[in-house]
Amino acid sequence: MVEIALKNKPFLLANPGTRACLLLHGLGGGVYEMQLLADVLYKQGLTVCGINYPGHDRPATLMPRSTWQEWYGHIFDTYQDLSRSYSSISVIGFSTGCPLALHLINQIGSESVSPAAAVDRLVLLGPYLNIRYHWYYGFSLETYVQTIGRAIEHVPRLSLPIRDRDMERAAKQAAFFQSFNLHAVRSAIELIETRAKPAIPSITVPTLIMQAKRDRVVDPSGAQYIYDTIASSEKELMWLPESDHIIPLDVEREIVFEKVAGFLS
Repeated sequence: MVEIALKNKPFLLANPGTRACLLLHGLGGGVYEMQLLADVLYKQGLTVCGINYPGHDRPATLMPRSTWQEWYGHIFDTYQDLSRSYSSISVIGFSTGCPLALHLINQIGSESVSPAAAVDRLVLLGPYLNIRYHWYYGFSLETYVQTIGRAIEHVPRLSLPIRDRDMERAAKQAAFFQSFNLHAVRSAIELIETRAKPAIPSITVPTLIMQAKRDRVVDPSGAQYIYDTIASSEKELMWLPESDHIIPLDVEREIVFEKVAGFLS
């Protein structure tokens, strides 16, 4: 068995040149989710930057409260810092990192926000627009989170959605939390409904979407919705038949690495 070491520490791995990538992790996760993909892109010659959002940036017994505004504020500040040194920046989002990426691109394209560098390319991995499963009487999990879930602060995270067992063990060792904060989940839903979804029809950045069919966390139809709705003339949706949700770490990660590296090159 090959030992896998994942670290939940922000990174900036700089290469010569003008091209950089900003990698955005998922809700309740961390930059360790993007570590192996970042290593591949760095070896390809790109500068790679990975951050942990506020509320995700230190170990805790329970996941702290935090909001999408806090996550986005740190993302935007990091993007502006990168834009001072790099004329071409690609954004790679995973799960909740995807609606954050969509909102970022929409804001950068607005008249009121003009960083030095526009987003060159967009990669969306397992994009979160809806939670996959419906509960009793056909109601979505989002409905329960927004209603009876308001009386509950935390729910346990019993396992990580990774089918590769060695990688799941490595990810568990790197992860900061074994719970989800439902206040943070409600904030992510607000981000999706009020910022990300309305932005999709106006986004023209070349876009690659990759989605696992066996995803236990997000509804795969969200990836199809983005592909059908986004205004990009250059866009691709690739389905992965074997992976679970965390596709940058799962059984088809080498396919993810090769596809993303080729798209960015």
